[in-house]
Formats: sequence, C-alpha cells, structure tokens
Amino acid sequence: MASSSRKVNTYHFHLEWEEQYFFTEVKGKNVCLLCNTSISVARKGNIERHHKAVHSKFEKSFPLSSGTRKEKLKQLKNQLVGQQSIFLKTADKNKAATEASYRVSQIIARKKKPYEDGEMIKQAFLEAADSLFANFKNKEEIVSAIKSMQLSVNTVMRRVEIMSNDIFLQLN
Repeated sequence: MASSSRKVNTYHFHLEWEEQYFFTEVKGKNVCLLCNTSISVARKGNIERHHKAVHSKFEKSFPLSSGTRKEKLKQLKNQLVGQQSIFLKTADKNKAATEASYRVSQIIARKKKPYEDGEMIKQAFLEAADSLFANFKNKEEIVSAIKSMQLSVNTVMRRVEIMSNDIFLQLN
C-alpha cells in the first residue's frame, strides 16, 4: 500500500509587506493595519488581493515609497501597539485583583474565620478607602480596584480549596 505523500506548504510573513500592503504580523497572524482584518494564510497573493480589493484608493493618497506613506505606516503601527497595551493593562488589573483575593482568602483560612467574612472585609476596605484616599487624585481607581476584588463566599471557599490542594501536592 503506497502512502500518499503530500507537500505541506508553510507560508510566513515578509517584512516588506508592511510598507507595500500595510500588513503586520501579530501573534502569528497577518493583520491589515488599515482595517484590522486578519488573513489566515500568509501568501503574497492573498495579502495583495485584500489590499487591492478593499483599499484600492489608498495607493492614490499614499504612493509607494513616499514619506507620507511611511508616516502613515508608523502612525498605524503605533495605534496598534496602543490598542494592545490597553488589553494588557486590563489583564494586569484583573491579575492584581485575583492575587489580592487569594491573599485575603489565605488570611481568612489562617485565622479560621468563616468564608462569609470575605464580603465583610471587602466592605471594610471600601469604607476605609473613602477616608484614607479622600485627597488622592486616583481615589476612583483605587476604589474600582477594591470593588473588582472577588470575595464572595463561594470564591473564598474555592480559593482556600485550591491553596490547600496546592500545599497538599507540594508535601507529597
């Protein structure tokens, strides 16, 4: 029985496509900087077809190899980086709130207090924040961070369970 050998084509992004077609590579995907559309296969024909079909008037406004085209490319790349950083900041805030929730849950478990105390602690944080941070410029941001901290009964119970399982696995 003959095995069918099929040639596997691997395509990759070329840097010259940035200035030529206003495409860039983001996490292995080819993304149009003009409309944020993603092209699945990184073939020149696919990228060229998209650019000519969707952005046909772009060539007249920004001729190839012109200074204005290079400036527009730089501006769009900076805009993409700015959009990505917004998502990273949000993820960092969520990570910080989760870490704080774990820390409070750990204290509740160490002191052998009921899991319901998590909600009371959060309320105490919010009340204290009103007094402590009254003159701070970023008071709303601090209060928002405290509000995003998850300390419900079920969440505290789940976090304590996860931490106890982790300790158990470390000891074995």
